Amino acid sequence: MKGELVRRILVGLLGVPVLAIVIYFGEWVLGMAMSLAAVLAAQEYFSLKKNDAQGLKLPGVILAGLLPLVAVQHPTYQEFAGIAFGLVLFGSIVFLILVMWSQWPQGTPIESAAVAIMGVLYTGGTLSFWNLLRAFPEEMLNSSDPLSGTLLLIFPIWTTWIGDCLAYLVGSRWGRKKLIVEVSPNKTIVGSLGGLAGSIIGGFGYNHYLLREMTEIHFPLEMILVFSCLVALIGQLGDLSESVMKRQAGIKDSSGLIPGHGGVLDRLDGLFFTIPMTYFIFLLYIQYG
Repeated sequence: MKGELVRRILVGLLGVPVLAIVIYFGEWVLGMAMSLAAVLAAQEYFSLKKNDAQGLKLPGVILAGLLPLVAVQHPTYQEFAGIAFGLVLFGSIVFLILVMWSQWPQGTPIESAAVAIMGVLYTGGTLSFWNLLRAFPEEMLNSSDPLSGTLLLIFPIWTTWIGDCLAYLVGSRWGRKKLIVEVSPNKTIVGSLGGLAGSIIGGFGYNHYLLREMTEIHFPLEMILVFSCLVALIGQLGDLSESVMKRQAGIKDSSGLIPGHGGVLDRLDGLFFTIPMTYFIFLLYIQYG
């Protein structure tokens, strides 16, 4: 147990500065990193046991890896959505043809194609929003300061991470009643509330000491409160969703790629949901706020 904790800490100490550098440079550096993450995550997804779409692994992984690169070339949602929709629609047709050819009449081609498309969107689709959010100040707020995009993207990552840490600490110390024992037996109601408190504290602290002090991005406090609460809620739902997939597959970790952390799906579970949500919150705010 102690050795695993040491590995987790070492990986974190090495990974955080690398991630910060990648985010700072943005564009193709971030796009290539997210494309690689999408490929690895999609490989884990399609390798899950009891997954009807295992035969679609190669085209699914390729399509997932393409979507973050599209986001680099088209860094606003309006531009990205149309091309991404076309790629996914084309992929859906290809997937359906492949599974009908390989599985019919014994298999379940429609279900297999649906599972495959879900995997592409869950991995490559959500990771594309890292680039969209990184480019948000430049594209939507007319800011040329690279630090604005860097800090804006780190905002939901930080808030999610602080919530996860406090959920673990509070749940381990005071948690008794389980949240959803059938899905994740270690998560407790008290831990979930601790995660909510952690996200709120982390969100307000980050906004006050970094966004407001170091950038031209100024969000009202009520928006930060709503944002932080949603990060806590959506992040925990993302964590539980990945737990459901692993339970169905009968595994503890999606892979052993990251020492002490499991796989890419394990490490990014909440962020698959909170990064896209953050983008749309900010987009709605500048359009209707």
